[in-house]
Amino acid sequence: MRVGVCGLGFIGPAHVEALGRVAGVEVAAVSSHRVGRLREVARRYRIPRVHTSHEALINDPEIDAVHICTGNREHFALARRAMEAGKHVVCEKPLAATLEEGRTLAGLAARAPGRVHAVNYQYRHYPMVAEARTRVRAGELGPLYLIHGRYVQDWLLWPADYNWRVDPARSGPSRAFADIGSHWCDLVEHVTGEHIVRLSARLRTVIPHRVPREAGAFEGTVAPPAGAGRMDDAGRSVAVSTEDLALVHFETDRGTAGSLVVSQVSAGHKNDLRFELNGARASLAWAQETPERLWLGRRDAPNAALTKEAAQLGAEAAALTHYPAGHPEGYPDALKNLFAAVYDRVRDPSRSPSYPTFADGLRSLELVAAVLASAGEGGRWVEVAGNVP
Repeated sequence: MRVGVCGLGFIGPAHVEALGRVAGVEVAAVSSHRVGRLREVARRYRIPRVHTSHEALINDPEIDAVHICTGNREHFALARRAMEAGKHVVCEKPLAATLEEGRTLAGLAARAPGRVHAVNYQYRHYPMVAEARTRVRAGELGPLYLIHGRYVQDWLLWPADYNWRVDPARSGPSRAFADIGSHWCDLVEHVTGEHIVRLSARLRTVIPHRVPREAGAFEGTVAPPAGAGRMDDAGRSVAVSTEDLALVHFETDRGTAGSLVVSQVSAGHKNDLRFELNGARASLAWAQETPERLWLGRRDAPNAALTKEAAQLGAEAAALTHYPAGHPEGYPDALKNLFAAVYDRVRDPSRSPSYPTFADGLRSLELVAAVLASAGEGGRWVEVAGNVP
């Protein structure tokens, strides 16, 4: 299976590295508009073909599947072109920049049953997330009363921190929620089997002006640059409209209450995704920065910290575990697990998808649209449109 990767910012090389550990898969080509970066990545990973045009990679007859790791605004056109070319497609989230574009792509995918279409919500594919899902769905927690958590980072804390995601013309109208809050929502819906049907959201831009400079995701500095950095051509900083943080309250289709804090300006938090589920019999929590530990809380017995150990895990979690207890598996391994599931289904289309599909990508866009609608009306409770996957 020959794969091409479009886009080589932060996540593109992560795809390349993870794909190199999936049996039967070869990264045969990469594409980027940045020639220096293109050559660097191709040399590092010994990739035989390079393209300065994403369209050229998609049209390459030697490529069977395309991974789209470009800026958000390019996802729709490239994914549609790849599907029209008969390729299997793995797209970074968001699936598209708008809800209408997402509906178009999901519709195209539904009419192409012989092709595999996936969205990279990789947090589903940690072993202990799978274990949480197994235990919740087996009823170990009882009916859920409360779902809560956070996804907070600090890489955009200073006015001199800048990235294309700040610009709505390149990323879309939502930043913090669409970029990372969408991951959290996908994760808790996947684990619980419940779906957010109503929500109230508040968005806030706490740094209304930033200094424009090109930097990759998470490329922070150890101290704010003197003078706040480079100004734009007019000698001014750039006005920012996308949100730095989001506060979301919600209700699920089973009546469970929930809350989420999202931030990209929380000092000391690097990639702090955490969810907790409180049920009638027990509680459960998982944190991405300590991914091999699952906390179980009880009222009538000691609390417990379950670790990644094959003898303690259910079948779904065990299938995602590749090393013995005490040998950590983390973010790159979750990516590999997702891609392995994708290419297992490419080889055997009779398998049911065990990875996020374009329908899941559309679901995320529906949540983003609801958050923007609610925030635009001062936090009014709104219904989440559409159907769950």
